[in-house]
Amino acid sequence: MNRQINLKYVALFGFLAILIIPSVIIIYMRIILTEEVSRDLINTRLNKSIESNEQAISDIFRTAKGVSTVIADAAEANPEDIRLEQFNKILFSAAKSSDFIESVYVALSDGYLRTLDRVDINRAKRFKVIPIKTKWASAVVKSYKDTLGSRVRLEKYYEVFPTVLARNRLPFTGSDIRAMEQYLGAKNGNNIFTSSPQRKFDSGNLVVRMGVPITVNGAFSGIVGTDIRLEAANNIMRNYQASENSLTIILDRKKDLIVTTDNAFGTKSIRQDGPGTLRVSEHLALSDILKNRKEGMSHISSVTSADGVKFWVLSKILPRSVGEDLEMLIISPDDDFFAEVRAANMELIWLGVFLLFIGSIVIYYFSSWLGEKINKVTFASIRARERMELVNDKKSFSIKEITEFYVSLSEFERELASLSKNIQDDEKILSYSRSKKLQTFKRG
Repeated sequence: MNRQINLKYVALFGFLAILIIPSVIIIYMRIILTEEVSRDLINTRLNKSIESNEQAISDIFRTAKGVSTVIADAAEANPEDIRLEQFNKILFSAAKSSDFIESVYVALSDGYLRTLDRVDINRAKRFKVIPIKTKWASAVVKSYKDTLGSRVRLEKYYEVFPTVLARNRLPFTGSDIRAMEQYLGAKNGNNIFTSSPQRKFDSGNLVVRMGVPITVNGAFSGIVGTDIRLEAANNIMRNYQASENSLTIILDRKKDLIVTTDNAFGTKSIRQDGPGTLRVSEHLALSDILKNRKEGMSHISSVTSADGVKFWVLSKILPRSVGEDLEMLIISPDDDFFAEVRAANMELIWLGVFLLFIGSIVIYYFSSWLGEKINKVTFASIRARERMELVNDKKSFSIKEITEFYVSLSEFERELASLSKNIQDDEKILSYSRSKKLQTFKRG
C-alpha cells in the first residue's frame, strides 16, 4: 500500500527545533562581539571627529595666513602706502574675509601701528567713547620719531565701512607690539609665527596672534599681524561632534581650558580642586580625564567615573600653525554609542525568548496530538494483526471471531484514515480494506 501521510506538523516541529539552537548561538555571539567590534568603530568615529575639527580650525588659520601674506606683499612692494589712510581698505578686506579674524594690523619696526578691528556689542558697551552701532574700528599710532615721545591713538568708528560714525583721540596706553610674542617670533625666525592663546585687553576675547614678517630690501621692517578668535571656533567644533553628548575642548600649554563646545564650562582653569572643579559628570572631574588620557595618541582610552559611567577619550596635539602646544580632546559618553546597540540586543533577546516560548507551546501540544494519534494507529494495527493471525491459524472460525476481526480492522482503518493526506486517500484506504475483509470472509 502506497500511503502518503501529511507531514506538515512534523516539518513545523523540525523547523522549530532547528531554529532555536542557532538563534541562541547568534544572540550569544552578537552580545559577546558587539563591544569588541564597536570599540574599533568608536575609535574611527572619534578620530574622524578630531581630524574634521583640526581641519576646520586649520582652515581658519590658513585663511588668516593667506590674507596676511597678501598684505605683507603689498607692504613690501609699496612701504609708503602703509602710512596712508587708503591702506585701511586693504586691512578691511582682510578682516572681512573670515568671521574669526578679530583684528588685522601692520606694526613697523619704528613703532608705527595701523589696525582695523572688528567691534562687537560688548566692546561698544565697555568703552563709552565707542558708538553703540559700531561694527568696525580703525586706529593709527605714529612712530616714536614722528610723535617725539608723546604718543596718541587716532581712532575711527564705522557701522558700514568706510563711512565714519565718530572719531577719537586717546593717549596710547597699550603694550608695544614690538615686544609681543608674535612680533618677536616673526622677526627672529623671519617666518610666519603663531603665538600661544592670549586674552585681548580691548575686547576681552581669547585670541591666537599670527605674525607675518615684512621685508623691505632684504631687511626686516615689521609684521602684518592677525588676531584670530579662538572662542568663535566653538560653533565650528559643534558641527563635528563625535556623538550627541560629546565634549570637544582645546587646552593650552598650561592645560587651561581655552575652547570648549560646552558653554557652561566657559574658559576656566580645569586644574583647580573643590566645588569649582569642572566636571563632565557628577562624579568625574575633567582633571581626572587629563590624568588618565594618552596625550597626543591616536587611539582612544576609557575613563570610568565613580558612579560607573564610562567615557571614551581621544587626544591630539594641534599643529604649530594653529598655536603653540595646543591639545584637542574629545570626550564621549559610552552610552552615546552603546545605548542603542544594547537596547537592540535586549530586544533581540526578548524576541528570542518569546519565540522560544511560543515554539515550546506549539511543540508541546503538537507532540501530544501526534503521540496520541500514533498510539491509536499503533494499537489498532496490533489488534488487527492479532485478529488476522488468529483467523489465519484456524481452518474454521466462529461468527464472533470474524466480527472481532472486522471490528479491529475497521478501527485500524479509521485511525489510519485520520492521518491520511486527503479524503481521496481515505477512500482508497477504505476500498482496499473492504476488499481484504471480503477475501478473508470468503476464505473463512
